Amino acid sequence: MSKKLIALLMAAMMLLSVAAACGKTETPAPEATQPAATTPGATTPAATTPAAATEKVYKTYLAAEVASLNFLDNVDSNSSTPASYAMSRMWIMYPNETGTNYVWHDDLAVGDPIQVDDYNWQIKLREGATFQNGDPINADTWMFTFQQQLNPKTAFRMATFLYDNSVTIVNGAEYLLQGTEGYPAEVKWEDVGLKKIDEYTIQITTTDVHTDPNTIKTHFDNRNLTPINQAMWEQCMSADGLTTSYGSDLDHFVGCGPYYFTSWEYDSIQIYEKNPEHWNSDLYNFDKIEVRIVPEMNARVELFEKGDIYSFSPDANTIESYLDDPRMTTYGSTSVTHIDINCANPNNPISGSVNYRKALYHAIDRELAADSIFGHMAPSGTYVNEQAGMLSANGLTYRESEYGQAVTAMVESWGPYGYNPEMALDYLNKAIAECGVTDAQLPITIKYCIDEGDTEWKALGEYLMEQFPVMFDGKLALEIVPYAGMSATDFKKTGDDKWDLSPNDWTRGMSRTYPHTCFYYYLSTYSGRPNNYVVAEFDAQFQACEDVKLGDYDNLLKETQKLEEMYLDYVIHVPVCQNINYELFTDNIELPVKTYIPGFGWGAIFGDLVG
Repeated sequence: MSKKLIALLMAAMMLLSVAAACGKTETPAPEATQPAATTPGATTPAATTPAAATEKVYKTYLAAEVASLNFLDNVDSNSSTPASYAMSRMWIMYPNETGTNYVWHDDLAVGDPIQVDDYNWQIKLREGATFQNGDPINADTWMFTFQQQLNPKTAFRMATFLYDNSVTIVNGAEYLLQGTEGYPAEVKWEDVGLKKIDEYTIQITTTDVHTDPNTIKTHFDNRNLTPINQAMWEQCMSADGLTTSYGSDLDHFVGCGPYYFTSWEYDSIQIYEKNPEHWNSDLYNFDKIEVRIVPEMNARVELFEKGDIYSFSPDANTIESYLDDPRMTTYGSTSVTHIDINCANPNNPISGSVNYRKALYHAIDRELAADSIFGHMAPSGTYVNEQAGMLSANGLTYRESEYGQAVTAMVESWGPYGYNPEMALDYLNKAIAECGVTDAQLPITIKYCIDEGDTEWKALGEYLMEQFPVMFDGKLALEIVPYAGMSATDFKKTGDDKWDLSPNDWTRGMSRTYPHTCFYYYLSTYSGRPNNYVVAEFDAQFQACEDVKLGDYDNLLKETQKLEEMYLDYVIHVPVCQNINYELFTDNIELPVKTYIPGFGWGAIFGDLVG
């Protein structure tokens, strides 16, 4: 592990009081700490009943509202918040006793997955588990959920996470994509590797051999693999079976988690109240959780300083005020901010040109962007993140390996982190020539679409508006197109003519073990991919990485190098900077871990309030 990464992780040590022991994990759950009874004051009559314990209310925020509680389809990462509070999954990650790592804890599954043979695993389900309306959760519930997730008629965007995540489910893709190019005309549900064995046992069949039960647990650790309530789902489904209102509001949703989702004032506040009947209730200390929707950074700062939210992440405009704050924590991430490129804008005559994309790649001053615009981030002309591979058997990250360093050296040969205005202009001229663009069509104005609340991306756009006409000799201009009230994914659906560039920062936690998986979202097989440029050669090289036998990590790194070089050659999108996370917690929050844990985080949902 690099000294830089070690420093980042060590810097996350909290200077507030942290619980050293958080109870057992797989066997009996810890008892919740009970507050001491209130001692009567001197003037209080002896017969007076002590006051009730103060309600523990955890106050946090989201930068944008959750579009839907249909976790089978919602691709926005912020939907993980209601999924964590209001839903249960097979297993959950829970802090270990020393607060230095996490362990797997049973949730809707009981015990480890059971390996039947090389390709089959059985999962025992918790008997007596129910939805919050009392409906049972059993094998039939899960089979219905799986079948709806892979329903070819609806083609929900999170389906990939069921059939191809940590493991690949036999005939999962074939069933979902049946009748489309490259797939069978018809596939029966019975042929998919998801089976009910009995009322409380299901079995999965994988295409590859796996031996570690934690691989199966990791596969099911996703918000879309939480059960849906069949009765409510059928009530919400349209007559033609193509659309559903499930999760559109609380009247069309049924939870099964440790908290009831009790109030949803859209674009204002979400309120969750503890479910004392939940089987894991003793793991959770908060009585209520308030999640405010706060798009504006200044509003977050004000709420944090007033104690109305208990943590927040400063941006480039606010971070300087907090760099020396003892409450500040710092840690790396699996996210490299980047700009997606629309390759199919009918109004952009060069949108389909690789030379055009290369021009954009070399036109970004990443050092300036990372420091002055995004605020103490790390510039990056490559895409595989700095944590990729850190959880592999030998702990060697891809970036510090000889293979990752070779790609970094190639990028640096072009200029600092790939920035080279002369190369950018040369590639633009090539794109103009190859696409037959006339002088009358110049300058070409490209649309840079952003959520109007993203102040850093807006600042970068304003900088590029000034730089592009100069750098590109007046042949290329940039227009900022703001939008609000929807995700970038949904905005792009409004039409290919609406955008050319779209900032993003997709993450892939699996890359901490398998570095190549950070490219997963840019494959032709991922229906929710943020870009619209598909390269068969890129897909094939990703599969070559997948085909490397587990344990042959050096060869995996070598194949990942080929994949990253291909990514840069085709410019699948434009990397900008490696995200470094900065976060502050108020002094009344007692976190269950001693330091940030990659793949788990701070575990705030299992925290407590003190003082």
